[in-house]
Amino acid sequence: MHKTIGIIGGQGPASTIDIYNRIITYYQDKFGARYISDYPPMVIFSIPTPTLVKSIANEEKTFSTLFNAIKGLEREGSDFIIITCLSLQYFINKLQDQTKIPIISMSPILAKYIKHKNYKTVGVLGTYTTIKKKICDKSLKELGIQYVVPNKADQNIVGKTILNIIGGQTRKKDVIALNKVIKNLQTNGADAIMLACTELPLILKQTDVDMPLIDCNKLYSEKVAEYSRNTS
Repeated sequence: MHKTIGIIGGQGPASTIDIYNRIITYYQDKFGARYISDYPPMVIFSIPTPTLVKSIANEEKTFSTLFNAIKGLEREGSDFIIITCLSLQYFINKLQDQTKIPIISMSPILAKYIKHKNYKTVGVLGTYTTIKKKICDKSLKELGIQYVVPNKADQNIVGKTILNIIGGQTRKKDVIALNKVIKNLQTNGADAIMLACTELPLILKQTDVDMPLIDCNKLYSEKVAEYSRNTS
């Protein structure tokens, strides 16, 4: 039997759906899933947290909401838990202390992939929270990977784009604006761009960019699918 995947989502809903769909697609492409019984059981707990794009508006309330979601996923029999928002993974160590169920972190998965591809310096596109809280910092530094982040003006562009994605109001101009941010990161030494927000892969594809993109949704979903198949 497959492991039951507990999913904390809703930040935003579209990225949660994307990760769910990618898990399903990976099962089809890699494991030959054909029948309903071929897929892993999944429990989605979609929670409306306070805003995360510019900051964690209320850390105490956000943690409490996450804690309640963890307990809900425990009751539903989840074997492990994922959080479909990198900004919320700021709380992952504190949350892990509250449950015996493994919580799968995204940043080590991204860092290992970057190391495998031999990228030396990555440009990080994510929320201001992810940048300010240095959520990916430890995983990257442990593998000797350098990173650069957008300047204040460019970070405002990234933040506005993420809000547009959450609101379902993206336009071609958002992709153009992100490309300008990416070019500035490249000028500052980036040899690849890490999409460190699960909203960004919904709008930005490799065909839109002239340098390598590291898609957090793809890598996270694939690792989750593989983990759910490990029944040992």
